[in-house]
Formats: sequence, C-alpha cells, structure tokens
Amino acid sequence: MAAQPGDPQRSVLILNDEWGTAKGGISTIHREISVVLAKETGVDVYSTVLEAGDVDKADAQQKGITLITPNINPLLSPEEKTPRLSWLILHKSFFPDLVNLPNVKVIIGHAPITNEIAIQIQEAFPNAKVCLFNHVIPEDIEAFKDTWTPQRVQERERKIQDSAGKATVVFSVGPRMFDHFNNKFRALKPAPLHMQYLPRPSQNFFDVQMQNLPEIKTMRVITFGRIRGVEKLKGYDLVAAALSEVARAYHDVFESAPVWVIRGIPENEHKDTKTFLDKHITHGHLDVKQYPYGSQDDIIVDLQQSHLCIMASRTEPFGLVGLEAIAAGIPTLVTKHSGLAQYLEKQFPLLAQSMVVDVGINDYSKKDDIKQWRQEIIRVLRGYNVAFKRAQDLKQELENCSAALESHERFKEIISQ
Repeated sequence: MAAQPGDPQRSVLILNDEWGTAKGGISTIHREISVVLAKETGVDVYSTVLEAGDVDKADAQQKGITLITPNINPLLSPEEKTPRLSWLILHKSFFPDLVNLPNVKVIIGHAPITNEIAIQIQEAFPNAKVCLFNHVIPEDIEAFKDTWTPQRVQERERKIQDSAGKATVVFSVGPRMFDHFNNKFRALKPAPLHMQYLPRPSQNFFDVQMQNLPEIKTMRVITFGRIRGVEKLKGYDLVAAALSEVARAYHDVFESAPVWVIRGIPENEHKDTKTFLDKHITHGHLDVKQYPYGSQDDIIVDLQQSHLCIMASRTEPFGLVGLEAIAAGIPTLVTKHSGLAQYLEKQFPLLAQSMVVDVGINDYSKKDDIKQWRQEIIRVLRGYNVAFKRAQDLKQELENCSAALESHERFKEIISQ
C-alpha cells in the first residue's frame, strides 16, 4: 500500500560494503538504485558501507543518501580493524545505530554480498519487507575460478535461492540472470515475486563527447577488470592471443600496433598479471598498460582516450561496464554469452549484429574463438569511421530506450507499496 498524506516518512535501508563504483557492477547498481529511490520516490535512503572517504560522503550527501559507517572500537588490533562483511552481521557492535533508523519499510540486499545479511537484519525491522538483487549466476561463473569445486557451486546457488525464498521480491539484473533464476525459483514454495531489472548507465556516460581523430596513428583497445583468479572467466587468454595476432598484422602492414589498456588491476597484482599475460602474448609488439581500479571519472577518461572496448568474458551474468562504454559512444565488442548481449539483441537487433561476438564458452573452440576475436577487432579498427558512427547511433538509441525506464518504474512502484 502506498504512503498516505500524514503517514510517517518512509525509509529504505540498502545494505552494501561500499558506495563508490570503482570495483564494478554491484556497487554501481547499488548506487543507481539508491539515487533513483532518493530522487524519484521521496523516501529516506540509508546505505551501509564498511568504509567511506570524503569523496564518497560528499557524493552520497549531494544525492540525498545517508551513509551509515561502522563504529570501530579503537582497542581493536590493526587486523581486526580491516573492513569485513561480518561487521554487518555483528551490527549491534559495529553499526549500533542501525536499529534506530526511523520507519524502515524496505531492506534491500545484493546477492551474493548482502542477501543473507538482509534476511538477518529484518529481525530488527519486523514491519519491513526484504528486496534482493541478483548479480551473479554461480553455475556459470564459479567453474572458471581457481577455487571452484562442484560443492562450492551448489552451495552458492543454494544460498541465493534460500535468501530469495525468504524475500518479498527479487530483482535479477538483465535477461540472462532473470531467465536463470526464473527456472531456479520454480523449486521455491512459495516463490518470491521475481522481476527483471535493467540498469541504466549514469548520465555522466551519456554526456561524454567522443572524438574521432583520424590523424591518431596508435589506437588503444581497453578492457576492464582484474585478471588473477578469473583469467579464463573474463577471457583474458583469448584477448591476449587475439590482440597478439592483431599486433602482428599491424606490425607487418602499418606503422604501429594498437595498445592494450587494462583498467582494474588490484594493488599488488600487477606482477602476477604480467606473468599471466607473458604466457599468452605471442607477438613482441603488443604493448600492454596496466592501471588500478578507477573512479567513474577515471573510466570516462579511459573511454575518451580509447578506440575500442572489449568485454570478452566466456560468460557474463550481465556486463555493466560494457553498457557504460556503449553509453559513452565508443565502439564496443561483447561476448555472445552475456546478459548484455541478450539485452542488446532484443532492444537494438540491427545495431547489435556488429557488436556481439559469437564465441564458445569452453576451450573446445579456443582456436576458432581467438580467430573470431582477431577478425572482429581488426574489422572495427580498420573500418573505424563506420564503427564510430554506429557507436554514436547506438548511444542515442540506448539513451532513449524505454525498457530500462519501464524497469525502473516497476522497481519504484514495488518499493513504494
């Protein structure tokens, strides 16, 4: 039931570990839904964070969000002061003011980070409903990680489903995830209300003015995300081999090969990353630049300075950074096995044909996949004027797309009930 005149001000508590968007999709969507609720529904929005600097605090305040930071006992050891999710579980010690938030009607958690915590914290707010956001498909991604076991896959799937069974509503990000959990939730009795959520990039990306300067001889290809531990999942072995072949072709025919820029290397992982890349780079003229996690402003500058963005994951639940690149207007190639590809193919079928790369999900077709990536990368770079014009057309189509706006409207209606 929607709030009536004279009712106490409604509050929404959103549980996450950080506010900034530097580390990728979950935090970016967390920030997006927080801003949407504060700006467009009028509710008071509170967001937990494990730590927040002055920039985060100022940004949240400017957006009308109240960040709740932990209360850390000064007597704890340095190790015990290291931020960790267990602080949210132990909220009576680390977030003692949490239970005093006024008139909390909705608690939002993000799977796989805070979904279970949202269910636990509901005990402190018995009149609040729980809304969960699904961001991962363990069956798809866990098998590509170094730490995977069948038991781990099963455990992670069950945790998401168990939390969902105790929630009022679950939003799955994008069509791939929505389809996966629509099937999984058939086993829940009762099943939660399950809806698809389509993220919309920040207006800052749409406001980017990309320049196509033909006189630039050295083109830059950019990828986002760490490598260590997720090398095969993110397709970095394929990208390294494909860009090596691109470098070979350019070195043999043109003046300079493209530069590969990787944004999102965690601190102290650059040497391991280089070791991995050295095993898969097959040509001496492929120049690789590594950069750490970056702010949204850093990413925007990266995109403005690049010619092509690649999302080469063997499988990807959605792929928000690819969507942000498209919103900025840079030519982008995305893997067929991603929620983003399914979204593009449904909403923009003609433009999507030149962006979605149809490759395999395992090593059976690895040689063919490397060849396919090589061909697609060269096609974009050699015919850059055409690719750039197509990217600008898609940018405009995406900004005017009604599907994401309708998804946001459904989300706001449910939260406001």
